[in-house]
Amino acid sequence: MTIAPPRALTLDDLKARVEELGPRFRQRMRDLDAEVAFPFENFAEAAEAGLHTLCLPEEYGGAGLWLPGNYSGWYELLERLAYWDTNTAQLLQVHNHAAGIISWHSTPSQRDHFLPRIADGAFCASLGSEAHLYENGAEVLAAELTACDGGYRLTARKGFASVAAIATYLMVWAAVEGDEPYAERMVFAVVERDAPGVELLDDWQMLGMRSTVSCGVRFDDVFVPADHVVGEPGDWIRKDPRTFSCAYAANHIGSAQGAFDFIAGYIGDRDDLNGSEVVRVRLGRMDAKLFAARACLAATAARLDRGDDPDEVEADAVRTMHLAKDAVLSIPFEGFDLLGARACHERYPLGQMMRDARTFPLHFRDDLYVERLAEMARGRGFSAKGGRGGSTPFEGTKGQLGQAHAGA
Repeated sequence: MTIAPPRALTLDDLKARVEELGPRFRQRMRDLDAEVAFPFENFAEAAEAGLHTLCLPEEYGGAGLWLPGNYSGWYELLERLAYWDTNTAQLLQVHNHAAGIISWHSTPSQRDHFLPRIADGAFCASLGSEAHLYENGAEVLAAELTACDGGYRLTARKGFASVAAIATYLMVWAAVEGDEPYAERMVFAVVERDAPGVELLDDWQMLGMRSTVSCGVRFDDVFVPADHVVGEPGDWIRKDPRTFSCAYAANHIGSAQGAFDFIAGYIGDRDDLNGSEVVRVRLGRMDAKLFAARACLAATAARLDRGDDPDEVEADAVRTMHLAKDAVLSIPFEGFDLLGARACHERYPLGQMMRDARTFPLHFRDDLYVERLAEMARGRGFSAKGGRGGSTPFEGTKGQLGQAHAGA
């Protein structure tokens, strides 16, 4: 008897699983925040539901999202995850992005090594930032791989390492030795978390996004085998059209929708608030903000699915992220003005939603991004990976993806 292979999960299957798990994520959200505890139980359930393989290719058991022609579903799932708990959504976002980067840039033998392990539950952290919580001053990327017999040595310190608490693999953004600009030398070093010389730092005391436990990580002369270095130098800039912008926008929209639904429900249960025209007008304005941000996200995702010019699409993604950030930053805060002091009580989720909303969007400095839009409007061009920000933490980078529209 021939046994048929298991049916691949459809987007509708994945959406249904998010809706099944979401209420449990929301129920645990407050205790995890109070304890500054990583959501291990959420991750176990997410992996059982297949939500850890969203950006793996289908031939390795994944959903094939965040790949050419298949972007929109990724953002739809992220939005709904963030609706229930923005912390868990962001962690799954980071893991899936890292898994997607490894999938895209690996050699065939590296894919055969890493991807089955990831599909089997090996989580990935993505370590790019070198902004450190107990230091001041501009962030400078300094992590370099020094060649040695059989591979490289890595001595570095990274910050904001989401997923590190549960990760098997730490995907470290680092440069090989050389004289070219950092971005042109950058590769991805896939370091096992329990490798000698790796230390997770106890430095996560934050206003919001507390249960991400996005600690710092120190690498002290860590050996990285040559076959654990993924990609050729500069590939992320020159050969990969993807960015993180729409994923962050999706998370912000979902978080804002969660806050809006709580506010609307609270108002609906109070005759005095429900009967106020002023309250209803402000609630309607919030609804319009959400519609605008979501419509822009859908339009930008559709352009990605069609394979439109990466620079032009990223400009739309930056516009989308600006609108999404405006929604998530304004709706929870304005909600307190509408609902009054009792909404501050910890039995309600709005206080945590507000703190998370104030913290999470700082991944992307909005002024830096909209300034790039202004430069484009002034005829100076726009490069998808030519500015400093969450997708490309390098000043003045212009790879092949950005040349066609990069101004002088």
